[in-house]
Amino acid sequence: MKNVINSNQERIQELETELSDLKLEFENLKFQWLKESEKHQFYQLIADFTYGWELWLEPKGQIKYCSPSCFDITGYSANQILNSLSIAELILYNPDQRKFEDFISRSLDQLLVNQSFEFRILTRTKQLRWCSINVRGVYNKQGKYLGVRAAIQDITRLKRAMGHIKEMEAGKEYEIRIKQRLQTEIDSKDRELVSFLLQLSQKNEIITKISNLLGSSNSNSLRLTQKQLNQLIDVVKSSPFEPVDWNSIDAQLEKIHPGFISRLSSRYPTITAKDRKLCAYIRLGLTSKEISGLLNITPKSVEIARVRLRKKLKLSSKIRLANFLIQL
Repeated sequence: MKNVINSNQERIQELETELSDLKLEFENLKFQWLKESEKHQFYQLIADFTYGWELWLEPKGQIKYCSPSCFDITGYSANQILNSLSIAELILYNPDQRKFEDFISRSLDQLLVNQSFEFRILTRTKQLRWCSINVRGVYNKQGKYLGVRAAIQDITRLKRAMGHIKEMEAGKEYEIRIKQRLQTEIDSKDRELVSFLLQLSQKNEIITKISNLLGSSNSNSLRLTQKQLNQLIDVVKSSPFEPVDWNSIDAQLEKIHPGFISRLSSRYPTITAKDRKLCAYIRLGLTSKEISGLLNITPKSVEIARVRLRKKLKLSSKIRLANFLIQL
C-alpha cells in the first residue's frame, strides 16, 4: 500500500512538472503570438493608411489583402475588390485587360524582367484613369514564396502633363518651322531688294560714265561720226541718271529688317538722313562701289562717308561697321 502511495505521489509530481512546462511554453507562445499580432496590426495599420493602393496576391492569384486606398483611385471599396471574381474585369479598361492579366500572371510566376506596368482603368463612375503598378515577390523568414505585393499609383495627372509637354514641344517645332519659313522669305526679299539696287547702281554708273565721257571729249578723239555722237547723246538723254526712291527702299527695308531705321535714329539722333541711307545700304551688304552708283558719287566719296559715319557712331577700329549694323 505504501508503495502505491509513493508511486502516485511521484506521478503527481511528474504531472505537475509537465503542467508547469506546458504553462511556460504556453506563456512563451502567447507572448510570441501577441508580438506577432502587434507586428501584424502595425503593418496592417501602415498598409491601411498608405497613400497608394496596396495589394497582396497569393501564388495562385487570389487577393489576400487590399488597402482601403483603392477607393480613392477606383471608387470601389476594399471589400468589393476582394469579393470580385476578377479585378481586371471589374475595373480594367477593356483594351488593357489582357496585357494586365498577362503581367500579373508573369509576376506570380516570377518571370518578369520589368516589374512595372502602366494601364488604364474605368472607375465606378466610368472615368478613365491611368495607373502604374509595381510588383515585388513576398517571402517569409524561411524563404518560402508567399505571393506578390503590388503597389498601384494614379498617374493620370502625370500623363496629362506629359501630353501637355508633347503638345508644347509640337508647338515649338511648328514655331521653329514658321520662323524658318519667315526667315527664308526675308532672305528672298533681301536678295530681291539688293538685286534691284545693284541693277540700278550699275545702270546709273554706266550712264554717268558715258555722260562724263561725252561731255569731256570731242568727236575726233572718240572717232565717232556726228551722227553716232548724236545717237549716244540721245540714248543718255532718254535714260538719265535714275535717283533712288528712298521711301520705297525704306518701306522694303522695314519689312525685311523691322525697326532697323527707328532703332538707329533712336540710339544716334545726331546722324543725318544721308547717314541713315548709307547705313541702310551697308546693312543690305552693298559695297562702296555699288553704293556710289545709287548716291551718284564716287566710291572714294563713299569711303570718306563711311569713315565719318564710324566717328559719329563712336566705333573702335576693331569693330566692323557692317557687323555692328547687322547686330543693331
